[in-house]
Amino acid sequence: MNRSFIRLRQGRVSDQIRDQITNQIIAGHLRVGDQLPSEGELARQLGVSRVPVREAVICMQQSGLLTVKRGAGGGIFVAKPSPEPVGEVLTLMLRLGRASIAELTEARLLIEPEVARLASQRAAPEHLQALQETIDRYSASVEKGEPRSLADMDFHMRLAETSRNTVLSLTLKSLVPLLYNSVRQHGFSQKDRCRGILDHRGILAAVRSGDGAGAAQAMAEHIKRMATFWK
Repeated sequence: MNRSFIRLRQGRVSDQIRDQITNQIIAGHLRVGDQLPSEGELARQLGVSRVPVREAVICMQQSGLLTVKRGAGGGIFVAKPSPEPVGEVLTLMLRLGRASIAELTEARLLIEPEVARLASQRAAPEHLQALQETIDRYSASVEKGEPRSLADMDFHMRLAETSRNTVLSLTLKSLVPLLYNSVRQHGFSQKDRCRGILDHRGILAAVRSGDGAGAAQAMAEHIKRMATFWK
């Protein structure tokens, strides 16, 4: 594979460096886990100083494309794709735009029932086990009287992974920061959270039995019910 970098044209140098590395990743010349040359070597290949190289690497770290490891065995590596940076930007944009709970609910109703339906068709034993574990953690959290638990959101993320649809999974995961912020701001009563656990169990039962229509319906009812608790 051709992983060499070409000297830059006139223009903002760090942007050109970022574009070259991104294109190498998209083309498959750089894959997840691959190590890039050091900042010094990149600067030499590109014919620039180390400053714009460092700027480009930092920018790509923030966007989730690269990760930098320090110490022995460290370096610049291609990161595994993550929806977190997208979710952070989306959360900020929705906050600035004053997105309402109703709008968030509408978006979830378009996405999550289909996620549940696909999950019922594609779930492997390890997926079902992971989903059950999130319910168990959520139940334990409620029994301890903890005010909130990431296990609630984790159930929805695990279900998205179980759908084995990358687009749906990344889209849903990008909404998780907004969902968690909504829960944190509005809060759920102990009764509400117990109801949520029952809903999760019902969704999992439908997924486990391969009942796509039932899983989709159970998810839609769950989302609508949770939305009423926020009002």
